[in-house]
Amino acid sequence: MISKQKWVWPLLAVVAIAQSAALFDMVYARDRLLKSGQEITLAVKPLDPRDIFRGDYVTLGYDISTLTKSTTETDPDFTGFSVGAPAYVTLALGSDGKWTETHVGNRYPSKVAPGEAVIKGRVKSAWQDGNTAVTRIIVRYGIENYFVPEGTGRVLEDKVRSHEIKAIVAVAADGTAALKGLIVDGERHEDPPLL
Repeated sequence: MISKQKWVWPLLAVVAIAQSAALFDMVYARDRLLKSGQEITLAVKPLDPRDIFRGDYVTLGYDISTLTKSTTETDPDFTGFSVGAPAYVTLALGSDGKWTETHVGNRYPSKVAPGEAVIKGRVKSAWQDGNTAVTRIIVRYGIENYFVPEGTGRVLEDKVRSHEIKAIVAVAADGTAALKGLIVDGERHEDPPLL
């Protein structure tokens, strides 16, 4: 029995160090993405105003969240887009200052032109036509929730409804995205949650 206790504390110490290292790595990776990722701005629309467990937040929807075969150049018939599959969306900055999708595929594109950005998401749902070909997909990028100080979510939601808000998104070279902040009535607010 004494020999079992001898190994318990060192084992607990190793587990604690491993968990701390994993948490530090997550925080460091997110901080690096926010500081060095390519910055894009996306027009947003609200979906849900409050999370009772974490305070006020606004759930943001994006034009690039719903993709149809007819509106984007893409792999033939949205092949490989089943629920949970990755989706790599290539965005280009238009002359109107708006980022729009130009291509979507289930792999990172082999060529990305200067001034374009590739954002990675996961297919949340896929619709098929009568011929079983996928014609529309809903993609989630992990940038859909923005937490705000308690009591301000409804005001922010009202502003989003009137199209006065854009999301500031940092995109890494591999397509990973993080929400940096919002532009509200032309004023930049960068106070994203840590994780």
